[in-house]
Amino acid sequence: MIDIDHNRGQPLRDAADERVEIVSICLTDSERIEFQKAAERCGLSLYDWIRDRLSEAAKREAKEA
Repeated sequence: MIDIDHNRGQPLRDAADERVEIVSICLTDSERIEFQKAAERCGLSLYDWIRDRLSEAAKREAKEA
């Protein structure tokens, strides 16, 4: 019999955190390259880097309002 470790793998996410909408943006080649390099320096995918930076900017602007 195989012992299965049910605690392995990606952690479960809260249903409220599920991504349900796609937002498209247009970037120039130079913007995409610049963002990709910044993401790589942080060890993130381009999409995670963009999401993180937009989230931080929104929080910052909400505090300033």
